[in-house]
Amino acid sequence: MAANYYERLGVDKKASKQEIKKAYQKLAKKWHPDVNKAPEAEAKFKEAAEAYEVLGDADKRKIYDEELRYGAAAGSRGQRSYGSASSASWESPFGAGWSSGAASSGGIPEEDLFGMFFGSRGAAERTGFFSGSSGARPGGSPWGDEFSTVQAQLEITLEQAYKGGNISVQAAGKDLNVQIPARSAEGTVLRVPGGGSGAAQGGDLLISLHLLPHEIYEPDGGDLLGTVEIAPWQAVLGGEAKVALPDGSSVKLKIPAGIASGGTLRLSGKGLRRPDGTNGDILFRMEMVIPSDTSEAEKKLYRQLAESGSFQAGAKRRTTGGAQRRRAATR
Repeated sequence: MAANYYERLGVDKKASKQEIKKAYQKLAKKWHPDVNKAPEAEAKFKEAAEAYEVLGDADKRKIYDEELRYGAAAGSRGQRSYGSASSASWESPFGAGWSSGAASSGGIPEEDLFGMFFGSRGAAERTGFFSGSSGARPGGSPWGDEFSTVQAQLEITLEQAYKGGNISVQAAGKDLNVQIPARSAEGTVLRVPGGGSGAAQGGDLLISLHLLPHEIYEPDGGDLLGTVEIAPWQAVLGGEAKVALPDGSSVKLKIPAGIASGGTLRLSGKGLRRPDGTNGDILFRMEMVIPSDTSEAEKKLYRQLAESGSFQAGAKRRTTGGAQRRRAATR
């Protein structure tokens, strides 16, 4: 009985070619031995590659479906030839998955492996820890010797981008050190001489940096955007908030008295590098939070404030031209 490749990839038997490809890419990224150090990772990676080698090819999939439906005899009548990924031989000129310890990828088409680790040519989506394209001539190999420059995308953390430093990658069968400049912003392009697939002929590797999502900060060009939660009394009286910076240090943010929820505080020059060479800023939006575990003593103080305060809740009056400005802002 043939292995159930549909179950391996977690797809339905009626899944489209694109659905099968996406399922394989997800599993390959999850179980790639250079990403997942679990003992079973290499075996899981090979199983996914073996399944995709068959289901990703229309002819092999047809023969496989016949075998599932009618038994092994149908597969032999159809001259079954889909084999196993663990015994196939395929070697990327960039190294197996950008590492010397990667598992075999099977007889998977080169463009699909290129798409998984480098992003499909011309595709906008990011499909691996690296993605990119190259300038091979029409009809040639997507990474043949004839082109000299490879464009790739490297995903790094905000901490790595902020502090800078060396990151080791493998390309064209050799180890390369990529120097990340401190304060590197999203889309920063680095050139690694001799790192392209045409390295024997002096090809270069162009790496575009992509910053992974961060739990506190959101990059916006050279600026970093964050949110600071404050209590109502801090908004009225002012105070301080300790915030962590991407380099591991921390600063005390001075909260001015009377700041409204939605107000912004700025740390000048603490952001990422702008195209003009200057450093961006860190911008913190103030968000007023009502503590959920308010004690009876605190509630008593709130009641006293409500009794003595002069503020009256009510509908806010519109300013002249407000509706027109809002409509213009949405155009």
